[in-house]
Amino acid sequence: PLGGSIILAAIVLKLSLYGVLRLILPVLPKAFMVYTYIVFIIGVITIIYASISTLRTIDVKELIAYSSVSHAAVYLIGIFSNSLQGIEGGISLGLAHGFISPGLFIVAGGVLYDRYHTRLISFYNGMTQQLPLLSVLFFILCLGNCGAPLTLNFVGEFMSLYGVFERSSLFGVFASSSIVFSAAYTIYMYQRISFGGQFILATKNDELEIEPDINERECIVLLPLVVLPVVLGIYSVPILDAIHYSCSGLLYMFDMSYLFDFNKYRGI
Repeated sequence: PLGGSIILAAIVLKLSLYGVLRLILPVLPKAFMVYTYIVFIIGVITIIYASISTLRTIDVKELIAYSSVSHAAVYLIGIFSNSLQGIEGGISLGLAHGFISPGLFIVAGGVLYDRYHTRLISFYNGMTQQLPLLSVLFFILCLGNCGAPLTLNFVGEFMSLYGVFERSSLFGVFASSSIVFSAAYTIYMYQRISFGGQFILATKNDELEIEPDINERECIVLLPLVVLPVVLGIYSVPILDAIHYSCSGLLYMFDMSYLFDFNKYRGI
């Protein structure tokens, strides 16, 4: 259901991030540092596999869901990079994804499926002819989904990948493939839905069915999810300042744990 998809993308998927930050990092700091590269391998495989699966998807709702798996892997390896930029970027990307993904689900399930009762991308060619205002909001959400500049997704993804590059350049190169893949499947989805010919679902018995553009209720629901990632992407200081102290405390705890083990090894 639409409500379940929104709760899953915005809240439940972020519980993994919360669990890592509140349980794994403080309770198991040594394992966090020792097994980082195993997590990097799993994260890179997840990014590539989920992105290729997304490119093969013909269902708009499944495409949005699979893209969430890829973005979740990006902020996960950012958290496990053991760097200040990576941890802050992972939290920022998780927050940004909590805005963008529910917005895309609302467009796909709450507007398009509610009107035309199908989720196949091929049936929505030329949506701009029927729903121009929705196409504009959908375009901004798609820009956020592929991490375009001036969105909070760009800030979070850039800082997450920067943290991975600080730890390992090789894994950073493979993880950066998410930039290309996310742009590929997001542009594919938007181009096929908004452009690409006659709006097939608008024709019935050789007569054009006129469907209304998004109404006031749908606009009120979508606008915060569209505006907030852009505003926070242009001015990210409130988010980064709010999490900077906690992230610095985590890194200080890792350093103290490592120093304690090193002194214990030396017999001090």
